[in-house]
This record gives sequence, structure tokens and C-alpha cells, in this order.
Amino acid sequence: MKFNIPNIYTSKNLKFFAAIPIIMMLVGLYLSQYIVLDSSLSGGVSIILQSTSNLSAEQIASSLGTALHVPNPTVQVGGGQVQVTIAANKSLSDAENYLIGIYQYNGNYSTAQVNYTNYNIALQSDPSNQTLRSLMTAAAAQENGSYAGMQKYLSLELSALSPLNAGQTYNATSASAIVSAAQSAYSNASNTYKAQVMGAVGKVVPYTSYSYEQITVQQSSFFLQQLQNIIIWAFILISIVVFFIFRTAVPSFAVVFGAANDIIVALGAMALFRIPLGIASIGGLLMLLGYSIDTDVLTAIRIIKRHEGTLEERAYSSMKTGLTMTSTAIVSFAVLFAVSIIAYVPTYYEISGVVLFGLIGDLFTTWLGNASMILLYMKHKGKG
Repeated sequence: MKFNIPNIYTSKNLKFFAAIPIIMMLVGLYLSQYIVLDSSLSGGVSIILQSTSNLSAEQIASSLGTALHVPNPTVQVGGGQVQVTIAANKSLSDAENYLIGIYQYNGNYSTAQVNYTNYNIALQSDPSNQTLRSLMTAAAAQENGSYAGMQKYLSLELSALSPLNAGQTYNATSASAIVSAAQSAYSNASNTYKAQVMGAVGKVVPYTSYSYEQITVQQSSFFLQQLQNIIIWAFILISIVVFFIFRTAVPSFAVVFGAANDIIVALGAMALFRIPLGIASIGGLLMLLGYSIDTDVLTAIRIIKRHEGTLEERAYSSMKTGLTMTSTAIVSFAVLFAVSIIAYVPTYYEISGVVLFGLIGDLFTTWLGNASMILLYMKHKGKG
């Protein structure tokens, strides 16, 4: 693919060119607050049905929302499949927090028991040791307090699960019995909720087979935190490497800004086109990050460290090569995006959508923003 376009870098409006990606970044930041998390990052239930139903996604979502009393279930239809995503059930989410609290209290209870036993054994050898007696008293108080906390949290858990475990009773006469009762109550409620969901789904969408995945709020929070850490560390390491390459702040900033802006533009597009943010789309963002850094670094190196021609000519030559590479990638991911919609492959849909819109943003970020910043910097340094 050959591009015959004028050399925009001979223009006196480089500052205005650089402002365009900044405007795109601001729009992306605004839109990104409306991004939708899939069940892997927000918690909830994800169901994939093999079905030949003729109902639209909107009809299925409306019927399921009424039947299950849940707000705005997400439904996607295509390729003989129906994917339903339902937000986390409040009873199960609250009970999960109480169950975790029981585990924590049980750990403290076990530690206090061990400490009390050890202090008691030591006291038998030294009956007059007041320090040991004080430690025994403190351990006994911790044991009693932890046991009382376990009882309280079990009561709260059973109360939260009462809509799903109505009429069920549990033995809770010891610490181990409390833990067992809490686990059983949560497991029974989860099974009850699954039966309710699949019963409602079956009435709305006839299916031949299905997969049912429940992600707890705690799990999703952990996944989200880890993915955030990965992206943060990726940017930190990239910043270090880029600064090592150029040894000056402005070109390094331009490269990192280009990568960050591509990510923000992609997030804004995801919110606009309702592409959910999940583990698959995070993979797409990391792929986009690598591509962006590659084009920005190569462009900066060609402008700064090569000497043939003028700065404008080197930037223009880089742009022609980069446009060819990026356009080829855009066409490839556009085809994958279209196929994923037709064949209904959610993972490919998320990955290709993220990279596709990010690459479109990269055209503006790299050739209007990144290249213009570097040219302005070089001219300011008197190297033009």
C-alpha cells in the first residue's frame, strides 16, 4: 500500500497537530468512566448457551431481567450461541464477605488456642511467672473474642443468604462447626441460585447445552488489582527502557505519552461501543501497548539519531513506512473483528476490538502527536 500525501511536517502548525491527540486523550478519559467490566472483573455469572433461539438480545435481556429481578443483564447473540452475563447476586456477595471474616476469625482463634496451650505448659514449669499468666489471660480473651466474632459473622451470613437458604439450619457448636456451617450455607445458596438462574434462562431461551461460570466479587477484585499492577509495571519498565535509549526527557515523554494515549483512546472506544473490559481485552491492551511503543520508538530513533535529509524529511519517511505497517494491521484486526461478530467469538471480539480502535488512535497519536513533539524539540535544540 503506497501513500502519496504531502509532507505535513513542513507546516508551521506542528503545535496544533500535537494538540489533536491531547484532545483525543481527554475524550477517551471522559468516555472511559462508562466502561463495562465483564464478569471476570466485576463478579457475577456468565452463561454461554448453545441455542437456535430467534429472540433478539434485547428481548432476552428484558425477559431475564424481569424473571430474575436483576438490572440490565448483558446478552449477546450470534453463531448459534447466546451469552448472558448477570451482575453478582447481592446475597451471595454479602455472604462471601462474612465467610471471609469467619476464616479470619478462625485463624485468630486457632493462633490463640496454640498460644494458650504453650503458655499453660510453660506455666507448669514456672508457676510464679506472672508474665506467663498475663499472656494466658490475653490469649484466652483473644480466643473468646474470635469465637464470638465467628458466631456473629455466621449469623450475618445466614441472614444474608436467607432468601436462598430459607428454612435451612446448621450446627454451630464449635469453631470447626461454625466454619463447616458457613461453607455449607454458602455452597447450598450458590447451588440454589444457579438452579434459579438456569430455570429462568430455560424458560426464555431453549438450549441444548450450556456452560455456567460464577466469579465472586473477591475473585474479580483480585483479578482487577493484579491486571492493574501489570499495566502499571509495564509502563514503569517501558519508561526506564525508553529513557535509557534517548537519555533526554522530551523524546522519552513523547514515546510514553504515545503509548498511554493509545491505551486511553482504546478504553474510550470500548466504552462507546460497549466492548467489555475483561481478561481478554486486557490482553489486547497489552498487545496494543507493545505495538505503540514499537512505532513510537522507531519513529523517534529515525528522527533523532539518523542524519540523512532534513528533520522534516526523516519524519515524513517514517510516517509513510508507519502508515503502511499500521494500515495493514488495522485491516487484519478489522477482518478479525468482523468475523468475531458474525461467528460470535467473545474472546476474539474483545481482543480485536481493543487493538483495532487503539491502532486507529495510534495513527493520530504517533504521526500528529509523537512526531510533532519530537520535531519541535529538535528545532528548539537548534538541530533542525
